[in-house]
Amino acid sequence: MARFEPDRLVGQVPPQGLRYLTHAIAAGTVVAQEVKVTYSGRVRLKPERPWLPFQATELLRAGRSYRVSARAGRGPLRATIEDVYEGDRAQSRLRAFGVVTLRSQEGDDLVRSARGRLVVDSTWLPSAFLPSLGVRWSDDDAGVRLSVPVYGEDVDAVLDLGPDGDLRAIRLMRWSNLTPDGRYAWVPYSARVEAERTFGGYTIPSAVTAAWHLSSDEGFDFFHAAVSDVQFRP
Repeated sequence: MARFEPDRLVGQVPPQGLRYLTHAIAAGTVVAQEVKVTYSGRVRLKPERPWLPFQATELLRAGRSYRVSARAGRGPLRATIEDVYEGDRAQSRLRAFGVVTLRSQEGDDLVRSARGRLVVDSTWLPSAFLPSLGVRWSDDDAGVRLSVPVYGEDVDAVLDLGPDGDLRAIRLMRWSNLTPDGRYAWVPYSARVEAERTFGGYTIPSAVTAAWHLSSDEGFDFFHAAVSDVQFRP
């Protein structure tokens, strides 16, 4: 099993990016190819919709796929949510009582949006950002940039880091129909790290707030989550 050797990254990753990776992955830790994350919190689908509590489990494979199974709602009015992405396929289903389909989405637009989500969620799997997987790193005044190849499409993101390389936020343009006319377009998106914890040699976000930025002065935060369990797999 491959282990994380930060000295091998000198010259491949700029100094700020290397600070992030060495903060997120302890030297000698087995390089994980997937992670199972259990988390809970609250979510809303649109700015005018109410917040709903949820519990979820996500299985994420580095640079390849994710599968999220969640339960949301209160009391008997509970819904199950399944979000799946791999390659050129993505699907999102919302079911009442786990049986009646309330909403089902798939298609090219969802695939493109899901690739952005894969990169954001990969902050729970920092080994997904290693150069050995084709990830390209650079520094500029805006922050630390990385370009992640996901099935032939590069997904670009910016990391906001603290002085010790701790992740404060990840920002990118994500494909969405949260636009004035309801058509799909690139919309600014961010996930802000409220707290972090160490699990098995990996220091990852343990409390996260995600938001769409619909205009220069209007944001729609829709997702607050806290991680309770993480299992890394080689």
